[in-house]
Amino acid sequence: MPGNGNPALYTVVTRLILLLLFMAGGMAGLNRYLLMSRVQATPEAVAFPTQTMEPMATETIVTSPSGAVDSFGCPTDSSEWSFTPTMISENYQIIQPACVYQGLEKTIAWALAIREGYSRAEATELLGFTEMPMRQMETVTLPKEANDLVDVPVSFIPPNPDFKEWRLNANGKAAVAYGLRGCFETSSVKGNRVEIWGGEYPVICLVVEDAENTHILYALNDHIYIDRTPIRSFLLFGYLGDGQWVWLGTQTEPKLEITDAKENASDRLTVATLYDSQPWDAKWLSTTYHLDMQTLPENWQSFTDENEKQYILSVLSGARHETRQSISSADRPDLRSTFIRPGTVCPILFLSTGWKHHLHNRWRK
Repeated sequence: MPGNGNPALYTVVTRLILLLLFMAGGMAGLNRYLLMSRVQATPEAVAFPTQTMEPMATETIVTSPSGAVDSFGCPTDSSEWSFTPTMISENYQIIQPACVYQGLEKTIAWALAIREGYSRAEATELLGFTEMPMRQMETVTLPKEANDLVDVPVSFIPPNPDFKEWRLNANGKAAVAYGLRGCFETSSVKGNRVEIWGGEYPVICLVVEDAENTHILYALNDHIYIDRTPIRSFLLFGYLGDGQWVWLGTQTEPKLEITDAKENASDRLTVATLYDSQPWDAKWLSTTYHLDMQTLPENWQSFTDENEKQYILSVLSGARHETRQSISSADRPDLRSTFIRPGTVCPILFLSTGWKHHLHNRWRK
């Protein structure tokens, strides 16, 4: 009976129970803090009240002073961002806060639009850019294992403002999607010195482009040609400051022919989610920026005349002659897949099935 017990013993037991409860609560709080310091909620797509396609407010691509924030309260000074390695890569990291990706997404929207039948000029105006958000570069410096660096050759899309293209499936629907593969700072700390090796871009992000098309339609000056080759490519985007990003080019290698669209889509979703992001595709472009694929020319599947192809190639090559002597392999209508050469620096191309199961199980927890 409680009345016959030892009061001192009850006091000791009660204190021990309270101590254990306090320790358990403390551990739970610590675990929550550590988890939230590494993982941030997936950003939601912005919903607009009207379905309009009027040009957005223009933005001039300039850098901003340190400490500034954008209209969403997100820091625009990259030195205020944090970078966290993932379980699949030490070099390609997660940026926090996740709102940083909003500026990148606008440039991704431009890349998507020009793959859906908008000319370069139309996409630039509709998305509010004062100039095409791209740069024409020969190489981009990327991090390699063991703190090493390597200059990777890149190609760039034809900058002709009137050039149009569609990446389509057999039903004539848009068939290109993008997914984030991580970001990195373009500077290194060695001893008491900071070495900057990224030029004017303090941060670079890697984005996969999955052109899962069965047809590619090219149009320029009323000349039209159709081709087909589904390709996975790796694109690089550089941060300029003031929340603005530019497309630096596409790695010339690797380029992988897509043979399993479902497996490809699963990989794109898995890795993008790991990086606090989401896949970007035609549905996302329509929902977020109200840009639907442009209407296809009539009888679009019939444009197979090689003379049309040669005309388009010659015009595009001539427009780019001052920067390069020929059209880049990444954008030739007769594009064929290339393969990884020995020594090629490349990101995680595809996650293994084991990694996918591990990640899905971790997220379900």
